[in-house]
Amino acid sequence: MKKCVMLAAMFFVGITASSAQEIREMFGSDQKGKILYGIRAGLNVSNLAGEYGPDSGDELDFDSRVGFHVGGVVDIPITNGFYVQPGLLFSTRGAKDKYSYSESGYSEEATSKYRPIYLEIPVLASFRADVSSTVNVQVNVGPHFAFGLGGQCKEAYNDSDGNSESVKYPFFGESTDKEDHFGAKRFDFGLTFGAGVMLWEHYYVGIAYDFGLVNMAVDKEWGDKAKFRNRNFSIQLGYNF
Repeated sequence: MKKCVMLAAMFFVGITASSAQEIREMFGSDQKGKILYGIRAGLNVSNLAGEYGPDSGDELDFDSRVGFHVGGVVDIPITNGFYVQPGLLFSTRGAKDKYSYSESGYSEEATSKYRPIYLEIPVLASFRADVSSTVNVQVNVGPHFAFGLGGQCKEAYNDSDGNSESVKYPFFGESTDKEDHFGAKRFDFGLTFGAGVMLWEHYYVGIAYDFGLVNMAVDKEWGDKAKFRNRNFSIQLGYNF
């Protein structure tokens, strides 16, 4: 029995070492080895995912909202095929919601749009491989930090009787006697997963998914059981100098 276990362990170690060597050889093919500076811009498709509380059974059922991001990154080589990529991005996120009701002779509709603006700092580990003289493939993963700069919520209501109303209020912070707020915390932290392609050493095309880990709900506004977090899918274009 011991011999079987030892043989199995040796086989597993051999397979693991072989796979690790193949991975090192693949991602070690990136030979640039110099600091690169780049600009990035692209499309965000974001949402807020959560629930009012574990006992309520009601989820925050929002629709996705389209926004954008723009900023810069620095590629810092650590070894062949491995870089650290910090960045600084101006990013618009949020969600939207729509309610409608109709019956014989009457209808009403309400819409809500949540538009926060963030300053985001991703710090990604970037694994890279030259698959040809003009194409470099990248796999990126790491944490991101975000700070809410501002943003508004806009609600509009109208019905078939001619009644209508439109209000705006801040996205971040808790409500006061003078002004309503959505009730979101300014600081966010999460994980980013992405992949992309660098063409001709300068032109970048990639995708990424940001998975927020911080409960953004302000307790005094939502209660201590409500939870919602940022989610964001992005398509990114860029240029490296």
